[in-house]
Amino acid sequence: MKVKVIPVLEDNYMYLVIEELTREAVAVDVAVPKRLLEIVGREGVSLTAVLTTHHHWDHARGNPELARLRPGLAVLGADERIFSLTRRLAHGEELRFGAIHVRCLLTPGHTAGHMSYFLWEDDCPDPPALFSGTRSAERAHPASRRPRPICSDPPSPARRRAVGGRLRLVPGGQRPADVPEPGRAGYPAPRD
Repeated sequence: MKVKVIPVLEDNYMYLVIEELTREAVAVDVAVPKRLLEIVGREGVSLTAVLTTHHHWDHARGNPELARLRPGLAVLGADERIFSLTRRLAHGEELRFGAIHVRCLLTPGHTAGHMSYFLWEDDCPDPPALFSGTRSAERAHPASRRPRPICSDPPSPARRRAVGGRLRLVPGGQRPADVPEPGRAGYPAPRD
């Protein structure tokens, strides 16, 4: 499962998740559709759906144009305020795009209808990814304006085992440190 990190706007990211065998792809939080479609073309993939974490303009404003350019494209999310939503998702619902599994997790806080997406492929060496769509696990340090974790405790061994010891945390407003380009190699080993 290849994750393409696409910088957009001043400090945001959208993502293209590619199932490498079938060349199917799912986009997450489309803000700039033409940029996304350039990368879809360059990668030679078939875009099958858009997962939208929440209704804010910097995560969903590209949905109407993308839906117009790609009739029949599924635009999915939990909040009816998401632009061009074609189907509302429920907490715990599971989807499949090619070999990519998606578990939908309602995570209200940033917005009432906020949803995170846990993506994985069976028998894939790449770690699963959790797309949160926000920096909700961080807050700005008042002195430096740099983000810092709200909770500094490392994940428990049981949690690490539950995801095979590795997990890509993919926020919306900062570059994920553990999703290097081109999105396949160099993941740090978990620390005890």
